[in-house]
Amino acid sequence: MRYSAWLILFGLFGCDSSAPESTSELDVSRGDIIHVEQLKTYTVEDINQLAEDFGLPYTARYGVNLYMMEYWTVDADGELTLASGAVGIPQPAIAELSIVSLQSVTTVQRSSVPSRGGIAQTLVGMLFSADGYVTVMPDMIGLGSSMESHPYLVADLSANTVIDLLRAVTQWSTNESLTISRDIYLAGYSSGGYVTLATHRAIEAEYSDEFSIGASAPMAGPYDLSGTMLQFMLQGEPYGQPYFLPYILLSYNRTYNLYDRPSDFLASPYDEILPPLFDGTHTSSEINEVMPEIPIQIIRDDVLQRVRENTNHRIIQRLRENDLINWSPRSTVRLYHCAADELIPIQNSQIAARKFGSVAILVDPSPESNHTGCAFIAIVGARAWFNSISSIRSGTQNRGIFR
Repeated sequence: MRYSAWLILFGLFGCDSSAPESTSELDVSRGDIIHVEQLKTYTVEDINQLAEDFGLPYTARYGVNLYMMEYWTVDADGELTLASGAVGIPQPAIAELSIVSLQSVTTVQRSSVPSRGGIAQTLVGMLFSADGYVTVMPDMIGLGSSMESHPYLVADLSANTVIDLLRAVTQWSTNESLTISRDIYLAGYSSGGYVTLATHRAIEAEYSDEFSIGASAPMAGPYDLSGTMLQFMLQGEPYGQPYFLPYILLSYNRTYNLYDRPSDFLASPYDEILPPLFDGTHTSSEINEVMPEIPIQIIRDDVLQRVRENTNHRIIQRLRENDLINWSPRSTVRLYHCAADELIPIQNSQIAARKFGSVAILVDPSPESNHTGCAFIAIVGARAWFNSISSIRSGTQNRGIFR
């Protein structure tokens, strides 16, 4: 059976295990492993069949062992907390393995993440592993095994969660007799593009002694939160995925203690309806069903007026702190973004590319494609780029790519 693959996979756009004992008496650190469990083994034939079922022109070079990994990272208070992710290992393992860290699109349901083994969430990662990479797919705090709230579009927390999974995988590889290169290839689409760029920044600023970025491909992310994205929302126009707005507002309120209660910034009845829907058990469709077409209508009029009038409003200040445009990458960045993106305007990537200078290249792989339609095309481009770079560095022939 052939599916409309990329509408299924990236309908994700809009769209457990028990926590371990307290860390108070445990000698643990960020990136330490809690638990590893093999989810499934895919042969080359299995992967080729999956690709065919999803209508993808792809031929695998390797089979893949898919694992779920739980590990320690840190929360908004700097306390150790449980996180999880999926890891794909090519089979048989090759001499030296580079890592692709693949950051997921916006997710609200705790079970709709890579470590829970859903094929739609893990297929792209498995295709990277079938090319010969270790693929790391973090669930992020608040999703997968984590029972905390998800810090949606909080740059430092997101980056830490990715980096600590990279540490866990590097540690685990020693026990598995795998040789892991220091080269990390970063990729992600939509909010995953945002997390990709946040991780790139954090590695270069704080973790360059542990990891080296081989290439970074953030795709269609909201990097200019306090500028492009804020003004886009303030226009008061209908929006295709209205749940994005309460997701970030509730996330920032929990992370930064902006208000005492949701009713201080959300209008009635949304102050009562929306918060329970972000408990990790509901889908984006369920949230969208109770949202108005124009997302800013959920915000109290007095709060909205203050946001419009005060460029230093507490919400804008926190958005500004989480912008990803005001720094200077050292490793090459390809910012993939389609001009017709109706959810995350291409101006986010245009501004980032301009500010980053010569190390950044803006790639518009399909100017007529919308946010969902651009995803497959952008990922194909990023994979081809990664394969060409990794092949040059290793002195080998190109890894398998889409035909």
